[in-house]
Amino acid sequence: HSKPKSESCYDSLRLIFERRTDMKRPWAYICATEGTSSKALRGYCRTVFQCGYVPICPRLQDGQFIVLENPDERHAFNEIVRDKLLRCTVLVVCSKHSDVTTNAEVGLAKKYSKVLTTLDGVLQAAEKGELLTD
Repeated sequence: HSKPKSESCYDSLRLIFERRTDMKRPWAYICATEGTSSKALRGYCRTVFQCGYVPICPRLQDGQFIVLENPDERHAFNEIVRDKLLRCTVLVVCSKHSDVTTNAEVGLAKKYSKVLTTLDGVLQAAEKGELLTD
């Protein structure tokens, strides 16, 4: 009985990191539609982590302390999102569908020439022992 896909990715990348101790995990921005549950976001982050990246997910991380219903805090949240996305090497689209939020994040990533991929793209690269970087 075979290992789950994310486990085999983790094994492949563990070997790469063991050989290259100077290698740092690239930051990967987790992009998902507005209604995505916290449980699903945590799962996306876990998979991305197992594939060799530092998952950056403002909706999961910063949504814990920012009141998004407050217009001032929503504005601050949008600035934080922009800042974090621009610091990431890769934007990982995790939703099957798009909305205003995902379209804006993808547009920003394209504008600044970030690597764009899907969760499947991250898994496929990891299976080959690769990390997607710019």
